[in-house]
Amino acid sequence: MTREGNLDGLLAGEVVVFTGALSMPRRKAANLAARVGREVDGGVTKNTTLLIVGDQDVTRFETGQSKSSKHLKTEALIAKGPRIRILRESAFLQLAKAAADYAQE
Repeated sequence: MTREGNLDGLLAGEVVVFTGALSMPRRKAANLAARVGREVDGGVTKNTTLLIVGDQDVTRFETGQSKSSKHLKTEALIAKGPRIRILRESAFLQLAKAAADYAQE
């Protein structure tokens, strides 16, 4: 699922990819990201700047289970040099809310 970001959005210029089980439908998460300026891509590439990992999956991964293929690919890309941030879904939602609130001021 891809979305073009709002060029006037406070967080414009980022390319975000979602992985894992989210607390909301992926379509809604993608729309939220695009609204605050983030371009949404369906897969991790060298252009990805941010990977959002569902909070439920982060908890499961901490107990030793394997990570999603997108998460593993992101870590492999980071090891080669690209700067990609990995955020939990809850942190992304706080950031998106802050950006939306700021835009309305």
